[in-house]
Amino acid sequence: MPKAIKFAVSVTEEEFGEIESLRREKGISRSKLISNALKLLIKRRKMERLIKLYEEGYRKIPEKPLEIKAWEKVSLESFSNEEW
Repeated sequence: MPKAIKFAVSVTEEEFGEIESLRREKGISRSKLISNALKLLIKRRKMERLIKLYEEGYRKIPEKPLEIKAWEKVSLESFSNEEW
């Protein structure tokens, strides 16, 4: 396990109340709650970067009309086989 580093963070009373409410609800420490929140933020930022790269790539090399028609056909065939 990586070495933990302590640091101080200033938050408003309202934010502190939310933190306390969430950590009690989850049954975890403040440190764990903040750590989990940071992990989610980092994951979200990575996902946003990947989406941006995907969009840039799609703009550079968009699907051709023939490819779109093929995907539509395959999708319709797949969904028609499903039990709704």
